[in-house]
Amino acid sequence: MARDVTIACVQFTAVDGEKEATVAKALRLIERAAQGGAKLIVLPEVWTGLGYSTPTAYKEIAEPIPGPTTDRVAALARRYACHIVGSTYETARGGVMHNTATLIGPDGSIVGLYRKTHLFDAPKRKDIKPGMQESDKVRAGDQLPVFETSIGRIGVSVCSDLRFPEIYRVMALKGAEIIVCASAFLSPRFDHWEFFLRARACENQVFVAASGQVGTEPKSGIGFVGRSMIVDPWGTIVATASDTETVVASSVDLDLIDTVKGWYPLMDQRRPSMYREIVASAGRERAAAE
Repeated sequence: MARDVTIACVQFTAVDGEKEATVAKALRLIERAAQGGAKLIVLPEVWTGLGYSTPTAYKEIAEPIPGPTTDRVAALARRYACHIVGSTYETARGGVMHNTATLIGPDGSIVGLYRKTHLFDAPKRKDIKPGMQESDKVRAGDQLPVFETSIGRIGVSVCSDLRFPEIYRVMALKGAEIIVCASAFLSPRFDHWEFFLRARACENQVFVAASGQVGTEPKSGIGFVGRSMIVDPWGTIVATASDTETVVASSVDLDLIDTVKGWYPLMDQRRPSMYREIVASAGRERAAAE
């Protein structure tokens, strides 16, 4: 019996200073996805507002989790019996800020949180003016959870995490079948976006569902790749969004994961004893810094 699940990626532009209008737009698109039968709906990164139009905009957007916005999303998850995930600015204990993806289950409860572990610090990028330093705004998380749900085991990542294959491998080894990526991937780097998503899916033999902001945020002038997509465990793109605010969805069969692993048992062929340098080098760098 096939393990079919319909996944939808919701793609739009979050506008700074217009949080209520942005949230209302997102909720409408969530409803559209849910009415189309989606049981997993993926929202973009910082979908309630980018937070780069002024030095303090992100603080004005941030909320605790659970909070007013997650409560509104939870109401839709209950109404349509679906899972919904996307990242927002979180005000945590002691005033610490995180870029946090909240996975909400079909009963409206919070299944779990993933706090972005690999922040986007690129102060010298010539194509991103005046550069970005996400660590000036939020603190990185330090956990890579995989959540057991009624539709399968779900791992969660956020945007620049895509550039770090180790975290996707860890989630795959923990049993993830679908890894979502909530993103605000900056334009004009569509080539990076597509091959990262296909590589992360193919090398870990999982489904990857990635939703991104699209267009140009009018207050900051920052542009996004968009092109939200769903990729299967063989690295095939099964659905891609148009360059507009929209919903893209596909029904996938999670049994394809085992089929692909049967074709090519990559996980069984790993040789972990050869990979120690990956962790050891990071340890030496931390020790030297201290």
